[in-house]
Amino acid sequence: MRNSIGTSLIALSVGVMGAGSAFAQSGEDSTKSPTVGLADIIVTAQKRAMPLQDVPVAVTAFSGEAMRASNLDALTGLRGLVPGMTISRSGAALNTPQISLRGISLQDPNRAVESGIGFTIDGIPLAFQRGTLLDAFDIERLEVLRGPQGLLFGRNTTGGTLNVIRSRPDPDAPATGKLRATVGSFGRTDFEGVIMAPIIPGLLAIKGAIAIKKHDGEFRNSITGGREGKRDMRDYMLSLVATPTDRTSIYLSLERMEDDSEVPPYVPLMTPDLIALTGPKLLTPNGLGTLGYPTYVSGQNMQCLNPATAIVCRPLSKKRNDVETTQFPAYYNLNAVTLEVAHELDGVKLVSLSGYREDKEDQIGDFDATRFAIQRNDKRESSWQFSQELRAETQFDGPVNFVAGAFFIEYAFTARQFPSVDLAGLSPTTPPGTAYFNSLNAYLIRQKSRSFALFFQGDWDITDKLRVTAGARQTWDRKQTNFTLWGRLQQPFRDQFVLGPQQGPVSASVKFDELTPRIGVQYDVKPDLLVYANWSRGYNAGGFNGRAGSIVNAVIPYRPEIMDAYEIGFKSEWFNRRVRLNVAAFHNTLKDKQEDILTVAPGGALVTATVNAAKARYKGVEAELAVVPVAGWTITGSAGYLDAKYLSFVGNLAGQGLADLKDLKLRRTPKWTAGAISDYTFDLGAGRAGLNAAVYHTSRYETSVLNDPRGSIPPVTKIDLAMRYEFPVHDSLRMTLTGFVKNVTNNTVYDGFTSSNTAGSFIDFAIPSVGRTWGVSLAADF
Repeated sequence: MRNSIGTSLIALSVGVMGAGSAFAQSGEDSTKSPTVGLADIIVTAQKRAMPLQDVPVAVTAFSGEAMRASNLDALTGLRGLVPGMTISRSGAALNTPQISLRGISLQDPNRAVESGIGFTIDGIPLAFQRGTLLDAFDIERLEVLRGPQGLLFGRNTTGGTLNVIRSRPDPDAPATGKLRATVGSFGRTDFEGVIMAPIIPGLLAIKGAIAIKKHDGEFRNSITGGREGKRDMRDYMLSLVATPTDRTSIYLSLERMEDDSEVPPYVPLMTPDLIALTGPKLLTPNGLGTLGYPTYVSGQNMQCLNPATAIVCRPLSKKRNDVETTQFPAYYNLNAVTLEVAHELDGVKLVSLSGYREDKEDQIGDFDATRFAIQRNDKRESSWQFSQELRAETQFDGPVNFVAGAFFIEYAFTARQFPSVDLAGLSPTTPPGTAYFNSLNAYLIRQKSRSFALFFQGDWDITDKLRVTAGARQTWDRKQTNFTLWGRLQQPFRDQFVLGPQQGPVSASVKFDELTPRIGVQYDVKPDLLVYANWSRGYNAGGFNGRAGSIVNAVIPYRPEIMDAYEIGFKSEWFNRRVRLNVAAFHNTLKDKQEDILTVAPGGALVTATVNAAKARYKGVEAELAVVPVAGWTITGSAGYLDAKYLSFVGNLAGQGLADLKDLKLRRTPKWTAGAISDYTFDLGAGRAGLNAAVYHTSRYETSVLNDPRGSIPPVTKIDLAMRYEFPVHDSLRMTLTGFVKNVTNNTVYDGFTSSNTAGSFIDFAIPSVGRTWGVSLAADF
């Protein structure tokens, strides 16, 4: 039985072939003929530099060079290339992802929401995921760790962690640099550059990096004929590395990002029809029984019922990525500082890692997504975080080694929103532009969090083939909230800044603590075959609602989520390292799952609140494959199968009655994810040519918590193609000319769906996806 399962998994991996862990090849000079075989991949998934094939967890790694060869300019390019992962750009904030790993998803960009997906940049864990859709030009390595990573990477990593490592200067290396200019569709003009040089050879080196990204908008406005979603981003980075002794290194980086882009526009999905949603079983009358609707409903949007605005339900264009609304300029500014000090003792490495980040954001939201200015929301947010980690990593020759340390993080955010709604979106008879609800649930919220943790993970080599790993992390959290709410004012004109009756401010605080252990065993069957099994516990922090509709709900805390995760797998290399196959199977249970449900506030109003309402189970199999058929040709691939379901879920979604909701499908949990990359290089004239093709696929998945069919994303398959030619100019300068086409088949299936989940709403829109794009880049490496 065991042999048949293993054979089936190998067949699955070979047959599907998506982008796998072997995609991270070493950065050889590609103007030289390559050797046959897969290179070692060094990762820091265990807080220590180790070969990927020796790490007993599921990790997909990408080198910066390989990402550039495939024109994966931003993290959204990983979609379909990591098993069990989906990633797209949020339509509600600049440079913010909507991501899922093994069924754990980040969909709400609200800063109060603790994501189950961790982001770490140069060792610094990010409290907020604004600005994390990083460009790949200065990335040295990207590691995607799948499954709970709470022991070493902290809380809020039940789905996994994206670990980004950027390039660092070397005092012992000569001056190097790389520049790239790109032009392309929609007026794209990008410039990127990185220069590293020793200031004092052997003692001090410096790196300067810059990225300027612009385009004229990737979406057509069918009303004006212009473009929407313009980009204007600038990122600057300066870093230093000092090695005062042969045992001590100091790394300091300073970063400034300025993003004046437009928030991606939306496509209205209004309908005059009432949509019956299957699945929920009502436990109480929903108030619609007299109308003959036995279950939850959606749709029948008010704009469609109002003759003065009904035209929005007959869009001018049938193209999925055409929009009807004009976007407003937004801005996002980020300042970040990272300081790492490392000192080597005999067999022990001591590391101090400090980080500080602050950002500000301002934008006007247009959540009705129509040609009429039904809803406007002036939003201004700011946040900061400070973190400090101290750890010891042993490097003993004996059978026992460990990583141990302490971690502290403090972070806070302030958010202010002043919504205004045209009554035409709330009434079937009011003409647009004649009456408004200003200060409609306008609020000001300030939240502050503090977390401290102690962690230890030890490895014991019982024999030269058998290793046991055990450890735990103890976390103590404290959260505080301060919330002020203003009531609405009905006025004949729109005023974004008028305030109605004030409620609050109200304040509250809450404490949590959790022990998250991990136990694992690994066995080297032979030098190139490792099998392993792990059990670990993950922990997502609790907290307070970030956009509560009442001052009562604003101070009612929700508890943490707890995940118990089991994983077995193997990592292997075959045929003199020309084939690499890694397979993992997992079974995870998430208890006290946090869900947004409708509750009744004092006075009878229905408001959304985050509560611990569900329990869910996630299980699946993931396979990664890399093959080198001949010198210069590498095929990498991965496939993931996911079976995710609610085990229990009782709530009152959309105020339509208490229901048994366990038959609903979890959001962003496609049953299948798969992808493949083929990269072939060959000698041509004085240089080397390269052909790169990538294909990725995700099966159908839901983006609406109520499984509204308008939010069901159908199966998506996309293809990218690229050609490059690299040639030497002289001994220290190489040039590369690249042409590429992304999304060759012009697949414009939506990336997501947002709804108020109530019948008669004026908010039901899709997030469009970018169609076919092309570009040409010229790069210089010296």
